[in-house]
Amino acid sequence: MKTVLTATLLCGLLGGCVSSGGTSSADGVERVAAGRPTFLQQTYMTMDERCRPVKRPTGLLTEPPRHGKVRMATRNAKAEYGPGDNQHCDGKLGPSLAFEYTSKPGYRGPDSFGVRVRYNDGEIRQARFDVEVY
Repeated sequence: MKTVLTATLLCGLLGGCVSSGGTSSADGVERVAAGRPTFLQQTYMTMDERCRPVKRPTGLLTEPPRHGKVRMATRNAKAEYGPGDNQHCDGKLGPSLAFEYTSKPGYRGPDSFGVRVRYNDGEIRQARFDVEVY
């Protein structure tokens, strides 16, 4: 399954943003196959005003999943900013902080985990990921 990553501007002038793809349900829960490493669609990236990638944010697992494990990695994401200062960066690729979730073998059901994301400018965001393992 191919996931297209897009970025939506959620914060200020330096272009730090959250990107997402198209595999979550309407309630924001991502479906993942049991025991299979899966990159979740929400990622974090930063571009400057010239649409050049800035060092990707870092992450810290604040609440581990109860029924699996999480690995942080760098993946490229396509920027798609809404109206605003960085709209001209739409479609540009940049390195993003991504999260790969793997459930315990044989587990089926809900799981979740929490992270803290830190951008280069010092901004810190908290995020929660909800998954449904099938």
